[in-house]
Amino acid sequence: MSFTLLLTDVISPLGKSLEHELEREPFKMLVPGADVDWSSPASLARYMENHKIDLVLNCRGWEEAYHAGGQGPLLQAAQLLSTYCAAADIPLIHFSSYSVFGADPKGTHSEKDTPAPVSDTGSAFMATEQLVAEVPRHIILRLSWVIGAFGDNLLTRLLSAYLAGASVSVNRRMRGAPTALSDAARVAVALIKQISSGAENWGIMHYCSGDSCTEDEFAEQLLQLLIQQQLLTAEPSLTLVDEEPEHEPLSAILGCRRVRDYFGVQARSWRPSLLPLVKQWLHNREQTRRP
Repeated sequence: MSFTLLLTDVISPLGKSLEHELEREPFKMLVPGADVDWSSPASLARYMENHKIDLVLNCRGWEEAYHAGGQGPLLQAAQLLSTYCAAADIPLIHFSSYSVFGADPKGTHSEKDTPAPVSDTGSAFMATEQLVAEVPRHIILRLSWVIGAFGDNLLTRLLSAYLAGASVSVNRRMRGAPTALSDAARVAVALIKQISSGAENWGIMHYCSGDSCTEDEFAEQLLQLLIQQQLLTAEPSLTLVDEEPEHEPLSAILGCRRVRDYFGVQARSWRPSLLPLVKQWLHNREQTRRP
């Protein structure tokens, strides 16, 4: 029996990772291009009906939401998809973020905690969650700090600064569980496989690495790796900030009980993936420098 899923984005780093992971699976994966107008409910409905979509995996606008003024695509896609999936009873897996939480001192956020965002990004993610929650069969998958060799994330920002010998400021109080893009994609595929086989577990779920750290601990681990690999051409300056952030949750650590209990997903550490990610980032940089 064929199973057709719609992946809403393959341009962003998260979308690319999902596409790469899903290409290994037996599902029929569709990625809408110019054939879907994301401002038109009728356009999306025609596409969904013509292709007989069984499940939607939505990461559209996820990356843009972290940048100033970039919440539009996130909200627009969530609105259209939620309306259609609710009416057609199609399962919707939607990616969200730890940024829905606020300045409370909790070390780990559970799926039952009430969001209280302190940033526009967090507010946008919370608004999309409220839309997706109207779909009877939905999973809202919140992620912690996402790292990868592509895009704008903690790892790529630190690498750019370190290799330029620039000054780097990191916070000693902010805690997270760095989660590789490929690891997030692995979890999404595990959920899809079980849903396609009849699993009926829905609601808010969390996933992050099983290895938490402070921002400065992550920065120090990366710096030591670069030194060991003899990759530094200049000595960077690392400045430690010891104050609570104004527009960011103090903790990005997520309790992952539901995704473990419902789907058997086990958290992985980010540390073994750090060197391969650094090498991939360096390779990408060399490729972009070639004429």
